[in-house]
Formats: sequence, structure tokens, C-alpha cells
Amino acid sequence: MSFARAELPSEVLHTGGIYRSEVQTNAEGTSYISVLRFAPDNSVFLTHVAMPATHERLCEWFRPELAREYWSKGASYRLAGSRLTFQTASLSATTLFDGTIESEVLRLQLVVPTKQNLTYPLTFKFASCP
Repeated sequence: MSFARAELPSEVLHTGGIYRSEVQTNAEGTSYISVLRFAPDNSVFLTHVAMPATHERLCEWFRPELAREYWSKGASYRLAGSRLTFQTASLSATTLFDGTIESEVLRLQLVVPTKQNLTYPLTFKFASCP
């Protein structure tokens, strides 16, 4: 079933797949992606994966029911129209997310409240999982 742009509900957040960021590079020169997964119970998970990473492997490994202690987890997300907000926490950091969802794309502002108060934009694109 397909929707014309005008018919697509603004509150569509998919739980049957992953949201992948563009490739990023850390200070050590390692390329990685950030991956979000939303669960039907309203929880959200975040992990970072070194590249190259296949979509099939990510779908197999990054499932809410297999939650690992090193994944960042959020108790719930809030979706109002196209506005999405949530927070994730891990052993090393808490990250605040605020942004919009449009046509299977999340445009989020991330804030990691540290001494440096890191803030940066990140775009995630949805990819379904079998």
C-alpha cells in the first residue's frame, strides 16, 4: 500500500526496522554509523557500529528483544505531529534528541550534556528489516 504525500500521516515512526545515520568519523579516524531502533512498547535503542556494516547483519543483531548493556536505551519517546523527542542513557553518556520526522527521515539535534556540552545535527534514514 502506498500513500500520496498529502495522505501520509505525520505521526509515522516505524518499529519494523532501523534508522541509520550517515557515515561519521571519530577522532581516531574510524568510520561508523549511529543506529536507532524504536520498539512497539515505546522504548528506543541507540548504538554505534563500525563500518562497513551490512544491513542484514544490523537487522539480525540490533533487535529490542536482544538488548545489550552497551546499547543506549530510552524509556520512551514522544511524538507530537512530526516533532520527535527522546533521551537515551548508557554507561558512558546521556544523549538528548529533538527533531522532526518526515517521509521516513529523522532530522535530529543531539545534545550530550558534558563539560563540552556537545551539540550536533544528525539525519537518520529508515530501512525496514525482514
